[in-house]
Amino acid sequence: MANKLRKLVDTSFALYYQSQLRKDQWKDLHKLEQVQFKKLKVIVKHAYDYVPYYHKLLVSLKLKPEDIKTYDDLKRIPPVSKKVIQQNYNEFIGINVPKCNLRYHYTSGSTGIPLKIAEDYSFTRSAYHQALNQYPFFESGVKLGDKFLLISARSQPVMWPNKHVTLLRNIPIISVPLFKDEEKLVQILNYIQPDVIWIFPQSMELLVMKSGLKIAPRLFISLGGTVQQNLRDVLERKFGTEVFETYGSVEFGHMAFECKQHMGLHQITGGSYLEFIDKYGEHVAPGEEGEIVVTGLCNYVMPLIRYRIGDLGIPSDEECTCGRSLPLIESIQGRSDDLITLPSGRKVSVAHIYPCVSDELKHNVFCISQYQIIQERVNELMLKVTKGSEFDATVLNKMKKNIETYFKLANEEVYVSVEIVDRIPIDRTGKRRYIISKLNYNRL
Repeated sequence: MANKLRKLVDTSFALYYQSQLRKDQWKDLHKLEQVQFKKLKVIVKHAYDYVPYYHKLLVSLKLKPEDIKTYDDLKRIPPVSKKVIQQNYNEFIGINVPKCNLRYHYTSGSTGIPLKIAEDYSFTRSAYHQALNQYPFFESGVKLGDKFLLISARSQPVMWPNKHVTLLRNIPIISVPLFKDEEKLVQILNYIQPDVIWIFPQSMELLVMKSGLKIAPRLFISLGGTVQQNLRDVLERKFGTEVFETYGSVEFGHMAFECKQHMGLHQITGGSYLEFIDKYGEHVAPGEEGEIVVTGLCNYVMPLIRYRIGDLGIPSDEECTCGRSLPLIESIQGRSDDLITLPSGRKVSVAHIYPCVSDELKHNVFCISQYQIIQERVNELMLKVTKGSEFDATVLNKMKKNIETYFKLANEEVYVSVEIVDRIPIDRTGKRRYIISKLNYNRL
């Protein structure tokens, strides 16, 4: 009875917060920033009062919470990495939190360092977190009656054809794991006939390759990765569906989402504050690439202030034609440690190379199904690809030449070799890294 009452109350809170988030997105940006900055000051004050690590840090910096008067003042607090959190884990947990209210989640460890995240399981905290997580789905066009399928390496196995259903408040989620036996996944998808599929982009590529798949989903929503334009084109051609990108993490839940105008990702200002910084710690200009550092505004158990999440992104000062005032991210560029080191010592992300590939694929969308770039030496790259249903070797040779030309114009001598493989495997998290540089071992 107590559990049923909790679910009822929790759902009511979640619906209220979700409604508030959907109203807030149309408010004036200045008003949203005022609310966001107020939350920011509260989380810093709370961390100073109750979180040993931040109290010691701020004292050592001779910085008090009331000294944070503008967004720029927050830069006086140095960014924190996963490695530092792991080494000082207990000092990141608030001393004022009843242990009975705690619950834990674990990051995937795709950066090499899994992290245990503590949260408050009280009514309001849990409900707001759930509202943040479901709000982008409705903005993408999800309906309450949809068959919503989550495909993830973390999903618990289902006893097919019995559906294992978890509840994300008022959205029933059918949770399906990534089976080693891919035909089993095809059978389940054909049986369920989902309306919405929530999935890693790399696993979207897997679905494109399956000839026996007979589904017609209305929406694909990305989980934990950037959806390249060629993949969008393929999914639209094969399934006649629209693709929406989200940006989130275990640490903070959803932080940004793509609307139907597809002009970038809208930052959810009520849940987190995102900064895009250069190697000197300064904010980059709109249109420039920077490392993303995140301050969570909701987790008072384990506050993370200026947390180096490990991603690169480009902020935008454009206004979306949808009318939402939420600030835009032009694009997420990938992991900050997924970089290619060039002969000059300069480092670039896969986003710099992708146009060399996409310019050819936009006219030949089914030429290749998957690709990955491997670097073992500063002057040599290997482009691994799997053949698509309309493979053409001349297109692949043009990609190779485009990449070499790109580097030559940048005064970098880089040779590109090509290897055609049957499959490029995903890792245990369900992701596949687009770049693997064996010269870069600087994990966050």
